[in-house]
Amino acid sequence: MLKEQRVCVGEYKMNIRFFHESNSQEVVVLIHGIPTNSHLWDQVAPYLAENYAVIAIDMIGYGKSDRAPFTDLTLPDQANYIVQALDQLNIPTAHFIGHDLGGGVVQILAVASPERVSSIVVIDGVCFANWPLPKVVSIRYPTAEEFVPSPLFIERMLREGVYYPTMLTPHLIEKFTSPFNTPSGPEELRQASFALNHHQTEDLVPYLPGIKCPVTLLWGQHDRYLVPFWGLLLQQTIPHSSFKIIPNASHYSMIDQPSIVAHEFLRHLASH
Repeated sequence: MLKEQRVCVGEYKMNIRFFHESNSQEVVVLIHGIPTNSHLWDQVAPYLAENYAVIAIDMIGYGKSDRAPFTDLTLPDQANYIVQALDQLNIPTAHFIGHDLGGGVVQILAVASPERVSSIVVIDGVCFANWPLPKVVSIRYPTAEEFVPSPLFIERMLREGVYYPTMLTPHLIEKFTSPFNTPSGPEELRQASFALNHHQTEDLVPYLPGIKCPVTLLWGQHDRYLVPFWGLLLQQTIPHSSFKIIPNASHYSMIDQPSIVAHEFLRHLASH
């Protein structure tokens, strides 16, 4: 990472991390999901930064970005914040790569703001009506200790979402848990959960066949949260899109197989 800054998006400030190791005019925007943040991409961003200008964002409500009530944390809201952030940075178009919730955000961008989108990659992403996950919904009104929103809940969710547990290092876990490890953190995580509704992607379905930009769909072979079937269904719905399985990976494919995932990202970018 070369620098980090916060930019105004309406009444909030969004934290953005920059990986600019090239003079490329092509920009790649990396968008995480719940309960992670921009550090999700730490192991793949350097590969991309050799040939592209790369930015990884903390969505509003996550990481170092401002917190907000759930009414301002929907996926359409997040897509709008990202467009506003790119306006502040004088970036007219970009390639967008989204994981989990970020996968839903890039679909929204491709449908609602096609003039801003050079291409999209959805990796283990929400789509259709396959979300929010029951585990994420459970923290809204926890009925047992294991469902209480907390750093421990986040750690458990991460551990259940990787294929190689050793890849999820204590340092990386801390990067994801520390933003919510505050007195207000549990309520902030609950607000993030309340914002999620499958209609935010299900309502896109009639428009998915009209997406014109290049689309690549990547899925962890053993994703237990959003099974690969959903990637195949997306591929069947979006014309000329490509679908590929990441071997020996679960929901957090970029943690399990960073070099393979980075290679697939680069292959997508180079071909488009």
